[in-house]
Amino acid sequence: MKFLQLNKNEILANLGNCSYNELLEFAAFIGDIAGSKINLKKIRTIRKIDLIDHFSTLLSMPPFVEKIYQKLSSSEASKFIYENLIWERSALETKDVMRQFSTDFLSQKSSWGSSVTKQKDEFLFIQREESVFYNGSSDVLSLSGNFKSVLKMVFPVPSEMELFVVDDVESLDAYLTYSNEEHIFNFINVISEMLKNNLVEFGKTNEKPLSKTLNILKNSTQIAEFYDDKKLSLLATDMLTRSFSYYYWKIRGFKGQEIDTLRNFLITQFNDKMDFFITRIFLSHLKKVRYDSWYSKQSSLFMVLKSIIAQLPKDAWVDMRNIVKFCKYRDIRIDLDRPHKTAEYNLECEVVTEDGVFVETFYADERDYNVLFLEPILKASFFYLGALGLFELKYEEPYSPYTISAKGKPYISPWDSLEFVKLNKLGEYIFGLSDDYKQKTVVKKSTTLKFDEYKPIISIDAQDTLSLAKLEPYCDKYDTNRYILSYAKIFKDCKNSKALELKIEHFYKNIESNPPKVFKNFFNEIKQNANTLKRELKQVVIQLDNNKKLLDLFMQNKKLQELIIKAQGYRVIVLKENIPKLTKIVKEHGFFVEF
Repeated sequence: MKFLQLNKNEILANLGNCSYNELLEFAAFIGDIAGSKINLKKIRTIRKIDLIDHFSTLLSMPPFVEKIYQKLSSSEASKFIYENLIWERSALETKDVMRQFSTDFLSQKSSWGSSVTKQKDEFLFIQREESVFYNGSSDVLSLSGNFKSVLKMVFPVPSEMELFVVDDVESLDAYLTYSNEEHIFNFINVISEMLKNNLVEFGKTNEKPLSKTLNILKNSTQIAEFYDDKKLSLLATDMLTRSFSYYYWKIRGFKGQEIDTLRNFLITQFNDKMDFFITRIFLSHLKKVRYDSWYSKQSSLFMVLKSIIAQLPKDAWVDMRNIVKFCKYRDIRIDLDRPHKTAEYNLECEVVTEDGVFVETFYADERDYNVLFLEPILKASFFYLGALGLFELKYEEPYSPYTISAKGKPYISPWDSLEFVKLNKLGEYIFGLSDDYKQKTVVKKSTTLKFDEYKPIISIDAQDTLSLAKLEPYCDKYDTNRYILSYAKIFKDCKNSKALELKIEHFYKNIESNPPKVFKNFFNEIKQNANTLKRELKQVVIQLDNNKKLLDLFMQNKKLQELIIKAQGYRVIVLKENIPKLTKIVKEHGFFVEF
């Protein structure tokens, strides 16, 4: 058996989490093990700090720790309950434990609300909580108070408390494999060019890239995607596009080689200095995810990831379940907002039971925090690090490892199926675990645009998606590989003459500085014809009803006729400033108006 190896300060901290009454109960329990009765009245005269100091000495002695463990696990039921509540779950259904071990538990039932009953003997640190609600009831076993941190010191640690290498590597061949190490530098190069040319477009909220942009980047960089499924086929491209776009705008352009950009980006991201939240994608399966501007935002996640990566074995596969339990067993908690807000995150799930499938809303509270929040965000983080080219991944098509799944889907989150991860050589370098890495050469594609001498038509290789993206704001497709200048495309998003002139200058600067005369004439004509139409805002058109008395008034009243600029049919045009005069005249003749 292996117990937690804690130093004196860590033991003191765990004991300090307990209340004074819990420490008194522990004193009585220890006395019972030692065969001596504890006088609780006398011991109450001892200060909490002195009790903690005394217990820390005892808990530093392995033989005494083993005695405590033997007492608490003296029955199969108590051993099962403690091991589950300490390491795996926050509560157990009382009826399930009673049925499995034919064991009864003390109860003080309440007709309404909740009642908590402390247990005795080897179950001393377990409580039974029975709650009655208007829509049901609950009867569970849980650990009492804050004693979990002490119990962790007296129960053997599970093997997955530490990270270890997967031995049977050959068995991993059955899984889907992902590596983006070869393509990440090309992606950085291409998105840099696209950002320089304002070709990366986001939606109205300026948060999600347009599908058009994502497809251009995917096709022009050969970026590796996780899944073929249409709804999930752009996950990696989406995460990388958001990440590097916001980073580009933050630092006003990439500097140095692509590997320098990648390393500096990751430092900025892991210090939580980005102006966007990548975790919006990580937790897209949940509703009510919020970010408190006064809270730590994503920093708790990145701190956990730093700790995990620092302890990962090099160039070896690690089971993702091992990583999740590594965090769970240490009670590692990640929050993007205040913990009570995290508990409000929810997901409408389908629950599979013997009686059928039911729909129920699950919340990321203490009971389902690990399933709905911790596991998905950890797995999503490694998918993200895989997209950045720093990890290799092995996974399956998305599926739920539990008896619940998101409504209408076979999984809780699209990250559920991640099975194994491996830190690669690039990852070791970027995270400072090795001193050098030779960047793979980025092959910059050159293309030749052919400009027609007689029509504003440009011929291009249909596979050159980046050049196509540059032409898209100016041209419509003419045929298979030819594109023609378009008034509609050029005028799009130009709200004034200055914006139009800048767009034309952009063509000369980034597409062709000296195109044939037909192109120059096309642009010159656009400039000359700009603003030849003007709106007259000082005049107002008034529609008259087909009312004989009203029409006679407008035809015969000299004062009204002096105000009218033009009349045609049942419409008259007057100056906006004369509306009050016109209104006064028609009201005097019995016609009420509201303008």
